[in-house]
Amino acid sequence: MVAFPRETGGKGLNRQMRLKGMIPGVIYGRGRTPRHISLESAALKKALATAGGMNVLLDLEVKGAEGGSAVETVMVKELQRHPLQQDFYLHADLLRISLDQKLEVKVPLSFSGEPAGVKDGGIFQAQFREVGVRCLPAQIPDFIKVPVEGLEIGQAVNIKDLKLPEGVEILEDPEQTVSSVLAPQAEAVEEEEAEAAEAETGAGAEEEAPGTAHGEETA
Repeated sequence: MVAFPRETGGKGLNRQMRLKGMIPGVIYGRGRTPRHISLESAALKKALATAGGMNVLLDLEVKGAEGGSAVETVMVKELQRHPLQQDFYLHADLLRISLDQKLEVKVPLSFSGEPAGVKDGGIFQAQFREVGVRCLPAQIPDFIKVPVEGLEIGQAVNIKDLKLPEGVEILEDPEQTVSSVLAPQAEAVEEEEAEAAEAETGAGAEEEAPGTAHGEETA
């Protein structure tokens, strides 16, 4: 991917840049001076559409003002999107990384299989959709697989049960529940309690309905 030096001239220049299919960005980190750049929005979208998603490693060729260039290995640290058009990028913060230094990132979970308890009427719940890990950049997994087909009603998968790739350290509490299968009657009880509470609230409202005020005479 190619990037170009960018002048920091305010919102007007940035708006013109976006109309041309470019987005403003900044490269920072590793104790070096930040570099203000612009890069093609379409190229960044294509890179982020790969299996690595936001964790994809980018070799960014930054063109110099005098025709030279330098390659920066970066990751997208923050991506600002248009509030109404999520596929329209406004700004990208790119973090310099070293391939021999570990970093912390979020990795999505991929649940596989239909829990046995669901076939018996249970309710599957996923408490986590992604987890924090620490590893070298080249070891970042695209996802962590969570097999759930063996889960019976009342059983759960915890963080400590996850099988991690070599070199990957998980940052979450090992006792945290990742996913579980709830008994159907538990959900029914919760619904009944909610309905009872709602009915009680409605009855209280009827008792306080407008009428003859205390101590007020009628004609």
